[in-house]
Amino acid sequence: MKESTKKKSFMDRYIDGFMKWMPESLFICFILTFIVIMMAVLMTDSPFIGTEKTGGIIYGWVNGFWGLLSFAMQMTVLLATGNAVASSPPAHKMFRFLAKLPKTRVQVFVFSVIVGSLFGFLHWGLGMMVAIVFGKELLVQARQKGIKIHTPLFVATLFFTFLPATSGLSGAAVLYSATPNYLKNSVADSYKALVPESVPLTSSVLNIQFISLLIVCMLVPLFFALFIHPKDQGKIVELDQEVYQSSLESSAALSIPRRTPAEKMNASPLVMYITGSLIFGYSLYHFSRVGLSGLDLNSFNFLFLGLGLLLCGQEGPEYYGSLFKNGVMSSWGLVLQFPFYAGIFGIIQTTGLGLEISHFFVSISNGTSWPVLAYIYSALLNIAVPSGGSKFVIEAPYIIPASIEVGNDLGKILQAYQLGDATTNLIVPFWALSYLSHFKLKFNQIVAYTIPCVLVVSVIIILYLFLI
Repeated sequence: MKESTKKKSFMDRYIDGFMKWMPESLFICFILTFIVIMMAVLMTDSPFIGTEKTGGIIYGWVNGFWGLLSFAMQMTVLLATGNAVASSPPAHKMFRFLAKLPKTRVQVFVFSVIVGSLFGFLHWGLGMMVAIVFGKELLVQARQKGIKIHTPLFVATLFFTFLPATSGLSGAAVLYSATPNYLKNSVADSYKALVPESVPLTSSVLNIQFISLLIVCMLVPLFFALFIHPKDQGKIVELDQEVYQSSLESSAALSIPRRTPAEKMNASPLVMYITGSLIFGYSLYHFSRVGLSGLDLNSFNFLFLGLGLLLCGQEGPEYYGSLFKNGVMSSWGLVLQFPFYAGIFGIIQTTGLGLEISHFFVSISNGTSWPVLAYIYSALLNIAVPSGGSKFVIEAPYIIPASIEVGNDLGKILQAYQLGDATTNLIVPFWALSYLSHFKLKFNQIVAYTIPCVLVVSVIIILYLFLI
């Protein structure tokens, strides 16, 4: 039978349909705004336009529109500082050294999962860049040693390390919840007295139970990759030749111009080391006083800013600025879309829609089922809105009250919320784009490997949430 007349597989039809019908995130952002407005009209008695005195749907939207500018900047800096740290010369040297250690295909996959998961748990932006940079080095070294690696399967496994990354310490939900008074300011006045001032990371993602769950989850794609890896040498798709060549060239020594006085100042290590030491040193001092429970978005970004300056110190301010710029360029969606999500948040707060939604969830759940429902709900909504930070801003006004009503621990609900995001992140193209572009692959080349693992991991997570 000719290739052109072959019937498409279920997976091919799924990918074609997904790519044909799923619009861009900005369109979905607009649609969500309309949906929330309609929900407020149908579920509340707030006036449509309204004033400062009476409140109202449009008034709440406009009044809240610029309420997330600080948060948008924090998330932009989070991504940019992570990119700078992962791309710094010392980091590159470390990854090159580590990539030379694996001697077999099994070791290559194991190293990729361990390193990507560890760095991702600390900082999702850093974890993404580490997985990509270290993954390239692993494939380059494997190719030089004659170890054949099926690149789509390897990249799918790398991509799966995004699960502990978006479930970990830098998740917007847990960091914002650890910020004093954030949760209190997110809920209606009737719940403020019941909501804690903050939920420390040690109560959400920084505990042995949750970390053990993540380790078990990451064993799933690892064992799947080792089991499913093509045995037929002819079916193995190795690293793209252009990517291989560019990776070899990027390992060459950097040449920073230091001829003119201006160039010498732009490449000055002294100012980098002084500034970086002040920032990084104070961050360590701060954490020694307050502990990891004081790790919020601002302190986290401050720490990684200082670390990045120190790691790029020898190259100077201009070099660090270029790395930071690359990270900022990829975060334009945050700047554009977050005001619309803030407007949605304004509607929910002003009209009392958050209370109505929380009452609905309380009515269909109890202390045992609510964590699982929160996980499933977060996972499904994440397919349409693949941004944990903006989603949490919208959902916190009713997820937190609902958790209090049914008597659930907020730390466990935050776990469920972030895990919901993390699992469906792995079956939509939004977060995969960075991995795909760096390895010159298409989404349908890796999603066939992530979907079975996501199904198994989802079952494991649901069992965990029932048990706790």
